[in-house]
Amino acid sequence: MCFVLALQFLSGDLFVLASRKATSYSLLNNSIAFLAYLRQYVVPAILPILIGAGLVCVFFPLTPRRRRLLIDAVFILVIFRLCMIFSILNLMIFLPPSDRILLFSQLLLFLPCLLLIWGWIYWRVDTYTVSLGRGRIFTSSTSEDSIPPPQDYFIASFTSLLTTTLDNFNGKTRFARMLMLLHGFMMWDIMALTLSRAIALASS
Repeated sequence: MCFVLALQFLSGDLFVLASRKATSYSLLNNSIAFLAYLRQYVVPAILPILIGAGLVCVFFPLTPRRRRLLIDAVFILVIFRLCMIFSILNLMIFLPPSDRILLFSQLLLFLPCLLLIWGWIYWRVDTYTVSLGRGRIFTSSTSEDSIPPPQDYFIASFTSLLTTTLDNFNGKTRFARMLMLLHGFMMWDIMALTLSRAIALASS
């Protein structure tokens, strides 16, 4: 989580720099300006809260439920920002900024965030359904545990970099399969954007 927050913090700095150079597209200008505003004014206000929540989780004897709620709240904020950046990255393909390096650098920062967050989503959803007594909704052929260790979910997420199908990781319910479909869509969308931007930079 700390690594994802650091990457998103750096991504926000790049958007702040980009907001100083107007493009020919008002929609893109407003979108970048909005992210820059969040980085300059909202993040500094939220950061002490996030640090405080982290210190509480580490040093105070909270119940597992309350600790989990604090971590979930942080991840919900992270996922919300991830969705915003995902939308703007796709917008930049149709409305390219004058700074050609901006999109490529944002994609490189976004990709590890995407993989880590999806690993967490798989793990959190699975543990939640188990806590409700409904059993696991994801299965992994690499683990025979009733609930695989967290690293198995992250391994499954990172495997999407190498293959179009997660052969060792499957969804048992419609909701689980929908999550995997959404993950696959976002993953291949970002990979296609990264490849197209790398080709554009190489040919320029």
